[in-house]
Order: sequence, then C-alpha cells, then structure tokens
Amino acid sequence: MSRPIDSDMSLQNRRLAILKGISQDLKDLEIAAQLGVNRWMIQRDVKLMQCNRDPGLKQAESSREALRSEKRACLMGEKVHAKQNDRFLLMTGMTLEERTFRNMIDFYKTELMKIMNAEDQDAAIRALPKSTRKTMRNNGIVKDWRITAGAEKYLVSA
Repeated sequence: MSRPIDSDMSLQNRRLAILKGISQDLKDLEIAAQLGVNRWMIQRDVKLMQCNRDPGLKQAESSREALRSEKRACLMGEKVHAKQNDRFLLMTGMTLEERTFRNMIDFYKTELMKIMNAEDQDAAIRALPKSTRKTMRNNGIVKDWRITAGAEKYLVSA
C-alpha cells in the first residue's frame, strides 16, 4: 500500500528539500547529507513521488535537465578539441570534418570515378572491398549505394 509523500509535515519538508536538491542537480547522497538522513530514504521518497506522479518532481527534473544542458554547452566551448577545430577553421577556412571529407575523396578518387562512370552505381559500389565501402560510408561519401551529392559536387569541381 503506497501513501503520498506529503501526508506528514516532516515528510512535506523533506519533499521540498528533495525537490530543491534535484532542481539544483545535486546527487542523492548530497541531498541526504543536507537533510541528515540515509541516501536510501531519499531514493525511496523520489520513487514514491514518481509513483504518485508528483508535478513538483517533473518540474524539478526539467530544471535539472536545463541546468545540465547549460553546463554541457559551457564545457563544450572549453574542450581542447573545440579550440583546435576553431583554430583550424581560422587557418584554413574549413573545418576538420570538411578537410577529412576532401582527403577521403582525393584518396579514393580512382574508385569514385569508376563508380560515377559506371551504368549501375549500386553494382560498382558493391564490387569494392568491404573496408573501402565502410570507410566511404562513414565519411559521408557513399550513402544508400549511391555517391552523395556533396561528394559528386567535389569530384566534378576537382
């Protein structure tokens, strides 16, 4: 038999503290330390709130997700690879992904020209070794047994 968490005044105060902790993106252990209770009690209360479809819990979880996405966005700007990508873009005028794409097209140029000149691109692509097809697919050169528009455009211009 489950009972709502807000049946007692101390439970109501604990509920509010739990919701505040969740909205501040605190872990169960940190919330428990603030309240001076066991972490399992916090987890039980959260589970009880989930079972009762507590609207406050949903709001606290949405606040936590907003806070986490804000932190994630802040960290992504500070990551080393993001700085390297920005530096490479300033030096060359293209991103690392674009450069990798062009390098792959130049590397597989003979195979790609055979595919483009073939009557049946599907069969020509299937005739390639599996490792080559996989590399081309992973780099966005080939998709659904066809050469992508971007790859075709680069091949024609080169």
